Amino acid sequence: MMGYQGYNKLFAQGSADSNYSHPSSDLSLDEEREALRRETERQALAQLEKAKDKPVAFAVRTNLSYDGTADDDSPVHGSAVSFNVRDYLHIKEKYDNNWWIGRIIREGSEVGFIPSPVKLEQLRLQQSASGKNTSRLYGGKASSSSNLGPLSEAVTNSKGSNSRGSTPPTPGDDSDSIGNGKFGKSKEKKKTFFKKQEILPPYDVVPSMRPVVLVGPSLKGYEVTDMMQKALFDFLKHRFEGKVIITRVSADISLAKRSLLNNPNKRALMERTASRSSCIAEVQAEIERIFELARTLQLVVLDCDTINHPSQLAKTSLAPIIVF
Repeated sequence: MMGYQGYNKLFAQGSADSNYSHPSSDLSLDEEREALRRETERQALAQLEKAKDKPVAFAVRTNLSYDGTADDDSPVHGSAVSFNVRDYLHIKEKYDNNWWIGRIIREGSEVGFIPSPVKLEQLRLQQSASGKNTSRLYGGKASSSSNLGPLSEAVTNSKGSNSRGSTPPTPGDDSDSIGNGKFGKSKEKKKTFFKKQEILPPYDVVPSMRPVVLVGPSLKGYEVTDMMQKALFDFLKHRFEGKVIITRVSADISLAKRSLLNNPNKRALMERTASRSSCIAEVQAEIERIFELARTLQLVVLDCDTINHPSQLAKTSLAPIIVF
């Protein structure tokens, strides 16, 4: 009988010990996770600091806005870069599939983590599944409760995004006036019913330094235009000596529409004749040359033979600064 009672005591003691062993194991597991998180954040911070001195890999123009303070799960907490629609970003390097390292092109802006197209698509799917308002992450410029308007609908309806892809804005839209209520709702409904909507990627790849294009005061080839533009080119050359590249562009770069160069079907139609094929190839080569000049991050000024109005460059991937 005494032996049986002693066994019960040992069994109760062992059960108590085992009960207390679970919290300690859970605590050690949490400590390990916290230590791993801190180590990962330390490495990410070190990579972020190194990237500050690296050259610009490429630049993008945003087609949506992102609020990095809403749900900041960037590799370094508090280092997510927030941006609005049609902001310009310099990308330094790729951190992983979900994040890039870069900065918004603005005086005094800091280098941080920028969500990749893959990350933005994940966030959109998460919010759609949870039924949350997308304005929490995709906020507007003026109001925290506003959404992206037509851009938000385009991104929501898309199945995926490509960081290198680029499609044109809606025809007739000004580059800095997306979502203006110019037409009534009935016309918008008719437009979306009869015309296939353009699917905008989150980013458009643009030159690292936006080129400057002079337009006017009259048509190219007219004496007044050529003389005034030459005077401006000479002034820029001396004012920014050693920091400016002035190059002549003889190809018709207005043909370098994003929808054409990135759509094989449309491009095949244009290349049916030998003359058009050589023309498109010449334009593509000229666009690539301008992108390469912009990688120097010097002021690039284009002397375009065929550009007489800003609308000719509205749908190209150059995103130029037009002096008109």
